[in-house]
Amino acid sequence: MHYRVILLPLLLALVLSFVVIQKAHAIPAFTRQYKTECSTCHTLYPELNEYGQAFLKNGYVYAKPGSGSGGEASVPSDEGEGTQAQAGKSKKNEGISLSGIPEWLPLSVTANQNIVYNEHAPNGDNWDFATRDLVLQGGGAFRDLAGFFMTFDLFTHASNNVPNTIQIDTNKLDELFMVWRQLFHTPVNIKFGKFEPKLSLWKKSDKIIITSFATSAFKVGSSPFSMETSQDALEANCVLANRLFLAAGIVDIDGQNTKDGYGHVSVKFGGADFLGNEPSMDLENESIWDYLTLTLAAYGYSGRNAEPVGSSFRNNFYRVGGDMDLIYKRLRVRFSGVTGRDTNPDFTTPATEVKPLVLAAEAEYLFGSPANIAGVFRYEYQDDGSGIIRRYIPAVAYTPIQNVKLLLQYNYETTPLTDNKIALANVSFGF
Repeated sequence: MHYRVILLPLLLALVLSFVVIQKAHAIPAFTRQYKTECSTCHTLYPELNEYGQAFLKNGYVYAKPGSGSGGEASVPSDEGEGTQAQAGKSKKNEGISLSGIPEWLPLSVTANQNIVYNEHAPNGDNWDFATRDLVLQGGGAFRDLAGFFMTFDLFTHASNNVPNTIQIDTNKLDELFMVWRQLFHTPVNIKFGKFEPKLSLWKKSDKIIITSFATSAFKVGSSPFSMETSQDALEANCVLANRLFLAAGIVDIDGQNTKDGYGHVSVKFGGADFLGNEPSMDLENESIWDYLTLTLAAYGYSGRNAEPVGSSFRNNFYRVGGDMDLIYKRLRVRFSGVTGRDTNPDFTTPATEVKPLVLAAEAEYLFGSPANIAGVFRYEYQDDGSGIIRRYIPAVAYTPIQNVKLLLQYNYETTPLTDNKIALANVSFGF
C-alpha cells in the first residue's frame, strides 16, 4: 500500500503529460536555423550525441564532412549532404547574408515541470508539485566566423528535496558568450563571456536524468565553488588531428584581484571524430571496433575564494579529475572522478584543510524505435569533508517526440545522518 501511494500519482502524471503535450513539434533554434531534426544532435533530449558534441566544439557551425576544422554550414538530408543548407542559403536575403545576421531569430524556450516525493523532506512537505523552471535560450553563428550562445532563466521554483538538481535563480543570466572561430586561420577558437569552464566531458545539461553528476556539482564546506557553475572567463580551445581536443582558460571572479586558471585535454577513439566526420567501415568484415567509441579526458582547475568577497578569510583550492565515455551501439557507460584540496573551505581561524574525493559511474541503454526509451542507472560516492554520501539513481526516460522528454527517477541516498528516498516525475520540452 505504501508503494502504491508513491507510484500511482507518478504514473498518472506521466500519462497526463503525454496527453497534454502530444501535439508539440521539434522546432528549437538550431533545428530551425539548419533545417534538421533534434535527433541530429541529441539521443534523448537534451543529451548530446557525437554530432552534438562536434557542433558544440565547432562554435555552433556545421562543418562539411572531411573539411577538417570547419567550413561552410552543412547538414545531412535525403537528397545528399548539405542540400538543405545550400538551398536555404540561396534563398536568403542577400543583404542579411553579407552582413552575417542570422535569417531566423535564433531563440528557443525550454521548460521543466517536476513532481517530487521525498520521504524525509526537511520541511515535512513530502509532496512537492511546484518545482519548475522556464529558460530562454539563444544561439547560432554569424556566417562561419563566430558562434554565440545565451541562456537566461526566466522563472524557477526549485526544490530542495532533490540533491544535485540544477538550482536556478529567477531572472538570472546563466550564460552569454561568443566563440571567435579559427583565429587568423588557425585551428584555435577564442571563447569569451560567461560560461561553464571546460573541465568535464559533459555540461550540466548534457544528461538524460535531471540530476547533475556529483563530480561536477559538489561543493566543499562554505566555499561557493563548483565545477558546473557559470563563470566570467576567457578560453582558448582547438581540435588537433580531428581527435584531440585541448582547452585552457582564465576565470575572473568579482572582487578578487587574482585570476583562476583551468585546462582540459580529451582524446577520442572510434566513432565520429570531434568534427563530426564518420570513419570508414568495411560492411563485409564487421567487428566490435566498428561500433565502439571511447573518449578519455583529464582536467584541472586552480583558484581561490574568500567569504565575504575581499575579506582576509581565503580558501586556496584545486581540482583534478578525469572522465571516460564509452559507447557501444545502444549502450553508453560513463565514469567520472575528481579529487583536490581546499586550504580553508569554511573560512575560519584556525583553517581546516579538506581533500575531497568524488566518483560517479552511469550506465545507459537506449532501446530506440519504435519507442524511444532509455534506462539509466547511476552510482555516486561523495566524500567532501562532511561525511561519506552514496547515491543510487535508477531512471527511465521516454521521448514521444524529439523535443519532449518524460522521466521517472528514483534517488536513494545514504548519508552519515539519515537515508533519503526521493521519487521524481519530470516533463521537459523545448520549442
